Amino acid sequence: MKILCMILMLPFICLGASVDRTHSAPDGNICGLAWGEGRLWCLDESSSWVYGLDPLTGDVDVSFKFTGYSSYAPAGLTYYDGKLFGSFINGSSSTYVYWYSTSGSYGGYDIFC
Repeated sequence: MKILCMILMLPFICLGASVDRTHSAPDGNICGLAWGEGRLWCLDESSSWVYGLDPLTGDVDVSFKFTGYSSYAPAGLTYYDGKLFGSFINGSSSTYVYWYSTSGSYGGYDIFC
């Protein structure tokens, strides 16, 4: 795994990429990151809370909870077209994808087997 990561990072290192800044995570078990609307979005695996961070300061500008089945655990997060999509899994049986607006309004879900 470490070798693969180094191989994938090699082009960026060769091009002079560097770390600009770091911020502390807003919660303890971040399982998903996404970038959209000028914010870094984080999904916490334990609480199902989503946090929108200011990329310059690391301050949380927006936060809300992804609701769903309590037996399903958050597994990932993505941003597309003004919406945040969180995937939730229950072992190997089913995966639900919930979506919310970036202000926290529930939009719906779909199930994938």
